[in-house]
Amino acid sequence: MAKITLIVQNSAEEQLKSQEALSFALAAINDGHEIACIFFYREAVNHALLTTPVENKALINQWEAMSRQHNVPLVVCHTVAERKGIEEFHPSFQASGLTALATAIANSDRTLQF
Repeated sequence: MAKITLIVQNSAEEQLKSQEALSFALAAINDGHEIACIFFYREAVNHALLTTPVENKALINQWEAMSRQHNVPLVVCHTVAERKGIEEFHPSFQASGLTALATAIANSDRTLQF
């Protein structure tokens, strides 16, 4: 089975796009694939806000549960987050840079963007 890296680029407010990526990750895991990393980039860095807005709470809880249950790292681009004024992150997210993304891509069979 394949090792997959996912890149999420849409804001948490675009819940259908985020849910699509989450559903894909869960389906891939259920099919026996490994998710190496889910990297939240560009507008998607707001998934990792320390204080989750009420309208996004259920979505972020689903990401958190998937991450914990399947040991999938949720990585947020700290450079983009910093530019957006985000300095503290939800505990389920790891702040890292594009080097982490490049490493995940290099160690994966496939990379998909949402």
